Parts: sequence; C-alpha cells; structure tokens
Amino acid sequence: MESSKLKNLVLLILIITNLLLGLLMLIQGMTSRQRQAQLLLDAVALLEERGIAVDPDIIPRADFPPSMTLERDSDWELEMFSGLLGESTTATQRGLVSYYTGELGRSEAREDGSFTAAFRTVKDSQQAAYGTGSLDQRTHGLDVLKRMGLEAMVVGEDEDTLEVVQLWNGKPVFSCTATLTYEFGCLAEISGARLTGIPTAEATQAEPLSIPTLLLRFRSGIIDSGDACSAILSATQGYVLSPGPSGASRLTPVLRLETDTNLYLVDALTGAISRG
Repeated sequence: MESSKLKNLVLLILIITNLLLGLLMLIQGMTSRQRQAQLLLDAVALLEERGIAVDPDIIPRADFPPSMTLERDSDWELEMFSGLLGESTTATQRGLVSYYTGELGRSEAREDGSFTAAFRTVKDSQQAAYGTGSLDQRTHGLDVLKRMGLEAMVVGEDEDTLEVVQLWNGKPVFSCTATLTYEFGCLAEISGARLTGIPTAEATQAEPLSIPTLLLRFRSGIIDSGDACSAILSATQGYVLSPGPSGASRLTPVLRLETDTNLYLVDALTGAISRG
C-alpha cells in the first residue's frame, strides 16, 4: 500500500476514534445531568413530604465556588481606606484596631473585618465628602464602595439607608454586610464588615456536596432543630467568612436558603446548617 494511502487510513481511524470518544463523553455528560436532575426532584419530593414546598427552578445548578483563605493585609487595608478617605489618609494602630484619618472623614477597622467610616456632611459647614448630586442613592452608594475596591450588591434600601453585601468573584459573602446611612442628601456613615485581605484558593480543595445532598441535610436539620417552615423561597450560592488555620480566615462556600420563617446557611463542604 502506498505510504500516502496508509497515512490517510491512519488519519481516518484517528478521526473516527476521536468522534466515538466525543460521543461517549457527550452521552456520559447527558446521563450525569439527567441523574442529577432526578436526584434534585427526589430531594424536592422528600422536602414536600415534610411540608416544605420548593420550586426546583429556583435551585442553582452551577458548581460551588472554591473555598479560599485570607490574612489581614495592613498595606492593602491602608490603600482601601485611602481610596475612601483621600490620598493623604494616615493610619494609627492601637491593639487590633486601626484608625484612619483623611480629608474626607475617618474610619476604624478591626481584625475581624468590622469597620465604621464617618464623613463630612453639609451640616459640618463644609462641602460634603460624598453628596449624592444627581445620582440615586443606590448608584451613589455602590460607586462609593468601589472607591474602597469593594464590589457589592444592594440587599435592602429605604429613604435614608442602603444595605449591601460584599461580593467576591461575583458571589455574595453573606457575613460581610454593611449599612450606608445618608443625611441631608449626602453619605454620612458606613458601618459593617468586609474582607480584610485578598483571598487565595486553598492548596487542597475539599469536594463540595451535591445540591440534592445539601437539600436533604437541610431537611434533616430542620427536623432535628425543631424549626418549622412551609416553603423555600430562594436559594443562593455564596460564601461565609470564618476563622481558619494559623490565624488566617476562610471563605467557605455555602447554600443560603430563604424560607417563609428564617434564613439558613448550609455549608457546602460539610452540610452543617446555621441561621443566616
């Protein structure tokens, strides 16, 4: 057989083999998705047996974000509050509390991530540090937080306050919330909690539990705790910040369930349940 024909035959065999492997992977993927969909429906049915109604369409199907660790970074923190209070911001350390003072106001930041910031307002007989101008309160508040390098989403709002939760890589960190308070058409104060450093992926990643498994853990937890609810209204993937090894903090992936009675957090790695 001519060498050119032999090469063509080998190439054809390789192409057919790759097509068959691709088809096999596609079938396996479809089978896995169908199995997961059925497991989700089974979990929903078991919840409904317990009197807890849930629409399967509100349950997220995406993979959970990876767990991460972070340590307090003083230089990064100074840069954060300088963006908020002005370039001439100075820092003073007293124990575990850092005090920042700038031309626009002053802040206190603690090791656990909690902080407060107070700004000049029109009642100070000076130009307000953060007047809303033509912006609505929601847009203005998120723009101010961006000056700190914080990405956030609004979770509550009334005439004079804005409630936000910090995002990391697009996922909410449910334990990092803040309240922005407005007076006389300008931002007067921010208080709440934020990440104290830049998270990095853990060297070894624990495999998260499946969504159906987490729903069943939630069902068991409700029974064991004596709590009662009749419906799951929303389900959101995100993080909670908790103490980690060697003084570092840890971002743990969770499933946040809003029910008609309470908010719950289900640890995606262990299935442990807590009030949210």
